Amino acid sequence: MSAETHVRRTIAVMFGGRSLEHDVSVVSGLQILHALNPQQFAPMPIYIDQQTRWWVGDDLWHTETFRTGGPDRSRLIEVTLAPGFGTSALVPVDLVASLPGATRRLSGVVTGGGGIIPVDCFVPVLHGTYGEDGCVQGALELGGAAYVGCGVMASAIGMNKRVTKIMAQHAGVPVVRWLSCERAVLDRGSMWLTELPAQVNASFGWPVIVKPCNLGSSAGVSVAANAAELISGVLNVFEYDTEALIEPFIKNRLEINVAVAGLDTPVASVTEMPLTSLDQPLTFAEKYRRQGGKSVGSQGMAGALRVLDPDSLPVEMRANAQRYATTVFAALGCEGISRIDFLIDADTNELFFNEINTLPGSLAFYLWSAAPHHWTVTDLLARLIDRAERLRAMKRGLQRSPPAELKLLG
Repeated sequence: MSAETHVRRTIAVMFGGRSLEHDVSVVSGLQILHALNPQQFAPMPIYIDQQTRWWVGDDLWHTETFRTGGPDRSRLIEVTLAPGFGTSALVPVDLVASLPGATRRLSGVVTGGGGIIPVDCFVPVLHGTYGEDGCVQGALELGGAAYVGCGVMASAIGMNKRVTKIMAQHAGVPVVRWLSCERAVLDRGSMWLTELPAQVNASFGWPVIVKPCNLGSSAGVSVAANAAELISGVLNVFEYDTEALIEPFIKNRLEINVAVAGLDTPVASVTEMPLTSLDQPLTFAEKYRRQGGKSVGSQGMAGALRVLDPDSLPVEMRANAQRYATTVFAALGCEGISRIDFLIDADTNELFFNEINTLPGSLAFYLWSAAPHHWTVTDLLARLIDRAERLRAMKRGLQRSPPAELKLLG
């Protein structure tokens, strides 16, 4: 094994997962995997399937592996986090995978005895629930591992749109008004079928947007123009989530997004304005289609139709969006890259925080490659990995020996 291989840090890119956004995560994960500098790092894919089993192997580098039924598990190695705080390694689940020769399915990564795979830093690229919401981050924290992106608290808050709005509002950022309806109403009889529409009508009028509280990529979002459509939209949300949010539909609206990088000081990107129709919210297809209106492809959000720093947007509005974005990022205690989405009411010229995406596809690199930053996704990843490793060192340096008054068992 060459000396170069020994000095390169092993970076494990995690993608897939149980979420409805599984395929989106795979697309983003492969982009990040290929963007890592192979001279500086030894990239390694970790595919988490929809049963939350973790797999490694050379096949996971290729998009074709995930078509028509997904990866051939017989060509992969199932792994799990090594037990014990501070080990930051993966171990094979099956004893056979730890035998000599098994690691031939994992090229370019240093392995130890028994098939153990030491990992210097993890890069979660898991969209939606069971990945973006703090679940995987909690497992990595328990192991004392370095990982890129938000910690448990910020991940959990950022996944819940209602709680994020409360936090943003508390930090002085204007938010879109909302009402919440929990799935528990289904167990309380039928009164909610009339009470909720009456409350919505009194608070907002019609139409309104109905969306899941804990999902992304525009899944489950609908517009309701009356009570019947409201109930239909809420019931649709309850197929996927335990809570529905209802917001006034801003008819003459513009959407604007800003990414924030959690470096030593949070840095805001340029602004972007997705191109969409006014009669519906931004759909999944509009978010992920490739330029020219083709079907969803390997570009992910990078191929969506957008305008960067549009001339029609007042400079003050752009500056406010960037300022509010960093405010929300800091208030939630975010790390890594987040994308913060805003709405503009063109009739009143008001700017509102809408939601945060704590793990945007491909780290929203298209917002950083533009002036004034001119950062490639490779540059960003190196910066974020360095910060993740410094944060781990800081956490490991915290005092863990209990003071005398807390030693109750001798």
